[in-house]
Amino acid sequence: MDDPSLDPAEHQRALAGLRRINWICRTGHYVAQEIESIAKSRRLDSISVLDLGCGSGDVAISITKSLSKSFTCRTEGWDISQTACDAATANASSQSWIANKATSTSLLRRNTLISFRQVDVFEPPEVQFDFVYCCLFLHHFSESQAVEVLQNMTRLAKVAVIVDDLLRTNLGLLLAKLGCYGLSRSPVVHFDGPQSVRAAFSEKEVRQLAVQAHLDGVVVKRHWPQRYLLSWETEE
Repeated sequence: MDDPSLDPAEHQRALAGLRRINWICRTGHYVAQEIESIAKSRRLDSISVLDLGCGSGDVAISITKSLSKSFTCRTEGWDISQTACDAATANASSQSWIANKATSTSLLRRNTLISFRQVDVFEPPEVQFDFVYCCLFLHHFSESQAVEVLQNMTRLAKVAVIVDDLLRTNLGLLLAKLGCYGLSRSPVVHFDGPQSVRAAFSEKEVRQLAVQAHLDGVVVKRHWPQRYLLSWETEE
């Protein structure tokens, strides 16, 4: 799915498969739970959230639905692929979480606004959000690139940085093969899933990346299925 020459139709098919995998793995649940815990500890009533590498927006929508029960929430998703951004916008619009093109004013649902736009994570605009997270994103990069991504996330975040991603383990590779073939017919997903586990970092490597990115006080927790959740908070 990282190939810019990938046929848009096949890209959409792969994104659909990834949505099913994210739902089964409860990807959004873990990130939303972490954001909610930090936001409540900071006594925040209103929060802004950024999803890096948002794909088709399913995780951003899931997280925003959950957070909107307790906070006024504004969520923005960035992806380098315009195909992904278009899919995310259509996905959110179909669930009435953003305005459609015929609407003259932004549609707020439960005090929540979601938007998506094409942005290169290595050339981010000068903006900030309370929470900046990425899911199944960091493993796409080399160690030096991953450090740069983490550093950019710290500059974009006013409250916390959260990363949820795969762990490189034998069990993780087995689960990826079974899950990708069982939940999607997309050959892109069949290749990308196991390959992503092979390219992922170990828990030790994740901690080393955090040190290189100067994320002092970072917390790394494991969760099902063979994934980790990294969280780092700014000083209050």
